Amino acid sequence: MARVGKVDAETAVTIDDDLAAQFRKMGASVEAAPDETTSEAIEIMASNRDSMLGFLAVETQWRVAATTGGMIWLGLDYNAVDVVMRRQTLPDAIFADLATMEASALSILNGGE
Repeated sequence: MARVGKVDAETAVTIDDDLAAQFRKMGASVEAAPDETTSEAIEIMASNRDSMLGFLAVETQWRVAATTGGMIWLGLDYNAVDVVMRRQTLPDAIFADLATMEASALSILNGGE
């Protein structure tokens, strides 16, 4: 799953059908809208902008364990998350939102719903 959107305050983050479905599984109400460059896009409420940008900024900071049964997603590497948050100058309050999104994502990534 690749991120399609840009980390740009002036541009809506664009997602594909798979990512939109994952948001719906996490309880987020998203509505894909046609875009000039892609077939679908969603809008993030302004109050959730920093949280979403933070989550996208740490998307490569997942801890994963390889087992004979497959991959197990353990969670975000909080040391790396802290570095990213400081570099992106994100408010400390965003961390709680990241933890909430992490918990929902772990359920989906590990095969739950």
